Amino acid sequence: MAHKILLADDELNFGYAICEFLKMNGYDLTFVNDGKSALEQYHLIRPDLLLLDVNMPEIDGFELAKLIRGTDKNIPIIFITSISDDSSVVNGFEIGCSDYLKKPFGLRELLIRVQKCLLVSAKRSDLYTLGTITYSPEERTLYMQDGAPTTLSLLENKLLELLCQSFNQTCKNSDIFIHIWEDKDVDPKRALEALTSNLRKKLIETTLVIESVRGVGYRLRQNDTN
Repeated sequence: MAHKILLADDELNFGYAICEFLKMNGYDLTFVNDGKSALEQYHLIRPDLLLLDVNMPEIDGFELAKLIRGTDKNIPIIFITSISDDSSVVNGFEIGCSDYLKKPFGLRELLIRVQKCLLVSAKRSDLYTLGTITYSPEERTLYMQDGAPTTLSLLENKLLELLCQSFNQTCKNSDIFIHIWEDKDVDPKRALEALTSNLRKKLIETTLVIESVRGVGYRLRQNDTN
């Protein structure tokens, strides 16, 4: 499956050129020309990498990256910008960008940097950074802000990993049940309610919420009130 890249740049011709070039090299591109639309698309498509201009309407690239880094510490972010003074470059890396590419640049150089960032990201794909916690499905462990570990049961781990893969999106009850219990003879409604209740208890000290979507399923989201 092609890696999904979200490009946000208010220079339309420049953006279209990047899109066509990266599509020709096998990537799935979504292009928007302002920061607000980029944030909306980030939550909608869950891209594998972000290409962000800095000077954009609605939300600038630095602010957008801060918002995304608040809940996602791992997604690669490459700033592509004509702002090249030292303080801006330092600011970009302090926010948490993976790379900082100064305009004008060659498309081949961009491709190499994209490939490198995605390769590094793939090595970290077994971890989820969600707000102030880190979650390792392989270890079945939540690491809290102070580093304290919380161990999950096998079924709790299956449920949380599935919800993380569809963060902010609703997972259908039927899909959750098949993923966790396969063809085992259990009451699907009661089993899922009990499992969700147990997992919520382990997330109670975090900013994560497992939200019930009545008659449909569950979704994992960030609690903005915390």
